[in-house]
Amino acid sequence: MSGKQYWISFAFGLAILLWGNPAWSQDQAFTQAFSLYRQGSIAEARELLLDSVTHSPTALDFSLLGSLEFQQMEFRQAEEHLKRALKMEPGLAGTRFTLANLLETNGRMVEAKRELQQLLAEDPRHLEAMLMLARIETQERQFADATTLLNSATSMAPSDIRPLIALARVRNLQGKPEAALALLLKAKTISPSDPAVLYALGVLCLQMDLFKDATENLARAAELDPGNSATQYALASARIANRDFQASIEIYEKLLKADPGNAQVSYALGATYFLKGDNDAARPYFEQSIRVQPEQVESYYYLGVIAGQEGNAQTSIDLLERVIQRQPDHARAHLALGLEYRSLGRLQKAKDELETSVRLDPGSQKAHYQLGLLLNALKQQDAAKAQLDMAGRLRARSDDKVAWELASPPFEVHHGKGTRGN
Repeated sequence: MSGKQYWISFAFGLAILLWGNPAWSQDQAFTQAFSLYRQGSIAEARELLLDSVTHSPTALDFSLLGSLEFQQMEFRQAEEHLKRALKMEPGLAGTRFTLANLLETNGRMVEAKRELQQLLAEDPRHLEAMLMLARIETQERQFADATTLLNSATSMAPSDIRPLIALARVRNLQGKPEAALALLLKAKTISPSDPAVLYALGVLCLQMDLFKDATENLARAAELDPGNSATQYALASARIANRDFQASIEIYEKLLKADPGNAQVSYALGATYFLKGDNDAARPYFEQSIRVQPEQVESYYYLGVIAGQEGNAQTSIDLLERVIQRQPDHARAHLALGLEYRSLGRLQKAKDELETSVRLDPGSQKAHYQLGLLLNALKQQDAAKAQLDMAGRLRARSDDKVAWELASPPFEVHHGKGTRGN
C-alpha cells in the first residue's frame, strides 16, 4: 500500500471511529451502508447513501458517502459531500478530520491547516488532528509550531510513540541529530518491537555513520514487517555502508522485480554496482532510471563519472554539465568536472570547478586534496598547502556519500501505530 492509499484508508477508518454520535443508530441508511462497507460492498454502500441523500439527507449519510468517495480517490465528490455534512452538523469531528486529510492529500495545505485548527479549537485534545497539523507544520519548516503541538501530544499520550518519532524528525531537520537520537531511543524503550521506531532509528543511525546500529535496527524492522519496501530499501543502504554490496544488490533486485518502473531503485542498483567496481553492470540501471525519470540528476552524475573512468572525457563533461545545469549546488559533480577539465589540461576551468566543490561541501576531504594538487601544479604553493593541510585534518570518508543518498526512501514508510499522524 502506498503512502497516499494508507492515509486514505486510515482516514476513513478513523472517521468512523471518531464520529461518536449516537444519532447513527437512528439513521437506517447510515447503519446499512456502514454494514455493507464493513462487508467489503463499497459500491452497494455508496448507492444506498446516494439514494438516501437524495430523498432524506442526513449529516451522517453525507459524511459516510464522502469518506467512501475519499477512499476511492474521487476527491471532488468526496469534498463536496464532506462539506455538506459539516454544514448540516459542524461538530462532526471525524468528518472534519477526514476533510483535512483529503485537502492535505491534494496538496491544499492552507485549507487543511484551517480545518485542523478549527477542529482543535473545538476539541483541544484531538490527538490525531494534533499529529497531522504538526506534520504539516514540519513540512513547511515551522518547527516551533510543530514542536509545541508535539510536546502537547506527548503530554496527552505519554505511551504513544508517534509524537516522539515526529519530534525526532523535527530535531533532525533542525540539525540536532543527537537530540533526535535521544527521542527515538526513548520511543524504542516504550515500544521496542515497533517497526516504525526501528526504521526511524536505523535511518538516523545511518545518517550519523553509526552503521552497526543502523543495520541492527533496520534488519529487525525488516524482519517484523518484511513487506515494507522503504524499510528494505534503507536496509540495503545500511548493507552498502558496511560494504556488503551483494546483499544490497539482492534486496534492490527484489524491489525492482516488484516495481519495475521505480527509477529510484534502478538508480540504487546502478550505484551499488558502481561502488562494487562493476561499471558494465551499473550502466544499464542508470540508463533505465533516466528513461523512467528523465529529470533526475544522480544517474547522469554516475554515468559521467563512468565515462571519465573509461577515458571519455568529453562525454563525461557533457553529462556532468547537464547535472550542474539542473542542480547547480551538486558539489560532487563540480568535483568530477574539475578532474575532467584537469585531464584535458584546462587548468583554470578545473580550478574554478574544484573551488566551487570545496565551497559547496567544505567537509569533503577529496575536494580539498584535489584542489591542493591543482594549486600546486599552478605554482600557488601557499594556497596549495592550505588545501592539503585541510584535507589532512578531515577524516577519511567516502565523498560519494552514496550510503545516505540510498537510505533516503523515495516514498514514505508506514508501519502500524507508529506512523499514524507522523
